[in-house]
Amino acid sequence: MQMDTAEQEAIVASVTARVRSFQAAERARDAEGLVAHYASGPGFYFYHDGRRATYDVMVAGVRKGLPALRSLNVTYADVEVSALGSEYALGSATFNREIVMEGTGATVRQQGAVSWLWRKTGAQWLIVQGHISHPLEAAK
Repeated sequence: MQMDTAEQEAIVASVTARVRSFQAAERARDAEGLVAHYASGPGFYFYHDGRRATYDVMVAGVRKGLPALRSLNVTYADVEVSALGSEYALGSATFNREIVMEGTGATVRQQGAVSWLWRKTGAQWLIVQGHISHPLEAAK
């Protein structure tokens, strides 16, 4: 079924808003706010530099990792969203992160690219699959 332009534009606007919401939760180091963007269940997975993570692994990592940060400044740029149908959208972006560790004050800088497959579940757009790639810089 072909979508009309208005429906495509509405999907793009909704998913772009979710990307910005994801960014805000990450910046705030809000673990539960970040996790709320993930679709729970066996169909969820995320690749981090070639390593596949399930929903449970991602949630555990977010809940453990964010409290260990003093600050997290992340910016998603070049955000592109394409409606794939009424229930799916593909998003991609480049990002820059500056992470300051709580205990040591060490700073880690990252830049890279991310892509997300979003699915509309009820009234909410959630990430069902994703991929992130970034070279890591050693902590200073």
